[in-house]
Formats: sequence, structure tokens, C-alpha cells
Amino acid sequence: MAGVKDAGHLYTRSAPADQLRREATALRTARTATVLGAIAAATLLTISNASADINFEIDHAGTTPFDPNVPSAMVCAPVNPVGKGCFREEGDWFEIVDQNEDGHSTLVAWRSVYPESQATVRQGTIWNTGGFQAYRWQNKNFTEGYILEFRVCAGEYGNLHVIDSSCSPWKATKS
Repeated sequence: MAGVKDAGHLYTRSAPADQLRREATALRTARTATVLGAIAAATLLTISNASADINFEIDHAGTTPFDPNVPSAMVCAPVNPVGKGCFREEGDWFEIVDQNEDGHSTLVAWRSVYPESQATVRQGTIWNTGGFQAYRWQNKNFTEGYILEFRVCAGEYGNLHVIDSSCSPWKATKS
């Protein structure tokens, strides 16, 4: 037994007690790591299950436009030769124009993203089947404060095939 003399008192420390303290510390550390790992796994499982349950919305844009008397800025996807896709935050309106006489429909692919986790909570496509130079509009109802990402593409409406190589880059804005 080892001892330390301090102010007339003899303090003893046994080797087995030191070993027990180290083992107890190691056990607490292992338990903490296990709990944190379980929490992380549960969080990832929740996020992936939420993403897997998202319904894909498919809309056919109509000929009724938004109210032009209500002022609101339009945010448009990057320039794309197949067409133009824009979003109007006031009222959550999309405007889609087919600008290419190629026989394909023009569409907007969109997704609504929760800002805190960056998880997609809604997604879909809006199709303009009116043909070359046809303007079409679609009203949606997005949750305020979320991120809206959208892009314009060409596609085949008959089988809802989006021609990925025709898509513009994604444009992000608030909803």
C-alpha cells in the first residue's frame, strides 16, 4: 500500500482502488458513447423515414394566371433553352413558358426543403403541355419560411418522363 504524508496525516491509496476508478471512468465513457450513438441512429432513421414518405405531386398547369394587380416579384430558374420557369412568392404561383419548338413539354421540377435539417418535405412537377410559346400557371400552397428549390426541364408528359439532361440548375428561394 502506498501512502502520502500530509500535515501529520497518512493518506493511503491502494493500487486496486485506482484500477477500479479507471474502470468506472471507462464504463461511464462507453455508456455515454452508446447513448449518443443510439440517439444519432434514431435521428437518421427518423429523417430517412420522413423522406421516404414524401408523396410526389404532379400538376398540369392551367391557363388561369395569378392576379397581376397583387404586387410580387418573380424569381426565375436559370436561363434554359427549353423554357422559362418562375415562382411568385405572393400566392405561391408558378409561371411556365415553353420556349422551344421541339415537341416536348416544358415543366418545373420543385422541392420544398425544411431549413433546419435541409430535408425535402414536399416535391413534384408542374407540366406545361400547351406547346411552343404557351404560358401556363399553377398555384401551390407552401409552408412559409421553408426553402423552395426549382428548375425548368423538358419532358414527355404522356409517361411523365423528365429529360434530366435538359434541366437548368436548381434555383433556391424562400416560400
